[in-house]
Amino acid sequence: MRPVIRRYGYSPLILLTFIVSTSAQAKTDYGGFRDGDVRFYGQVVNAACSVALESRNQVVEMGQVRSNRFRSIGEWQDPHPFRIKLEDCSTNVSQSVGVMFSGETDGKDPLVFQAGFGAGAAEGVGIGISDATGQLLAPNLAPTRYTALQEGETVLSYIARYRATRRDVKAGDASAQVWFSLFYQ
Repeated sequence: MRPVIRRYGYSPLILLTFIVSTSAQAKTDYGGFRDGDVRFYGQVVNAACSVALESRNQVVEMGQVRSNRFRSIGEWQDPHPFRIKLEDCSTNVSQSVGVMFSGETDGKDPLVFQAGFGAGAAEGVGIGISDATGQLLAPNLAPTRYTALQEGETVLSYIARYRATRRDVKAGDASAQVWFSLFYQ
């Protein structure tokens, strides 16, 4: 019995040419072949400071607060201080800095961030952020107050607190994701 030879319309010469051409495309100017790539992302900015590593992705432990401690809409509970540390500051570039905090706000109170994620989320409570003087910072708005920069290191102090956004607060996860952006003057 004769073996069956299936022809697909390609001649061996054309197939060999195709393989050689694709290999030639992968060859670099340095004589080697490309095995992968590396992409670099970054920016060159004219910023007066850099954010210290410990302030870039920090966690503020809000702890636990009992739902029955909230007796009325707008009531605040348990202040939790946190800081944003700036380093390598140069007052030759800018004289002051303001911070905008952004994220999803509470549906009933646009002055606080939504607290809680998923099926086990707390209800009727949000997280508000105030500056060191106690001034509430409205979410998602460019800063209206600026702090003078210090040459070298500048530390910005803030306070996070839970705030009742309705009369009956339901227990559950009360975490929030908030980002900050620096504005220089």
